[in-house]
Amino acid sequence: MRELSFKGFLRQYVKELSYCGTNNIRQLAKEVPNGNYRLVEPLVLYALSTNKDGYLQRVAEDSFLLSESFRFYDMNFCDVTNLLEKKNINNTDSMPFNYIKAYQSFVLFRDKQKNQNHSKTLRRNRINKLRLQKNISIYRIYTDLKLNHGNVHNYLKNGNVSGVGWNTVNQILEYVKT
Repeated sequence: MRELSFKGFLRQYVKELSYCGTNNIRQLAKEVPNGNYRLVEPLVLYALSTNKDGYLQRVAEDSFLLSESFRFYDMNFCDVTNLLEKKNINNTDSMPFNYIKAYQSFVLFRDKQKNQNHSKTLRRNRINKLRLQKNISIYRIYTDLKLNHGNVHNYLKNGNVSGVGWNTVNQILEYVKT
């Protein structure tokens, strides 16, 4: 499976932020004067990613959206993305915080599975520590909790986090705590 790109994320993000659930730049630009100001920065980035920033400037009815659409006037999407990737939150000299925030939303969404797997690994270590202290076998855990023995054994013994979900991990942790 391909990794999600920033452009693909923006396509989904503006659709979710819009009232009408569309990617149409004209309709999205009409939403801003009607109070949907959270759409401004993602819309500017989306228009830039699709090479429709000039079109956004023509259809923008709101003065704030119009001024924001000129922010990256002589830059292409790759340059803006590189700026966002290298930008530190504490140093927002040339890049406003709301643009950084949109990029951080992308990074969190893109890395969600990796972060969840890391958290499952940390919980696995805690479970195994408690399990060994209380002398609880893996067999006892999956038998008492009526869980899939292969997935639980593979998770606790080998560290394979892909076979267990969050509910299962939390259930096992609660079991070994008591």
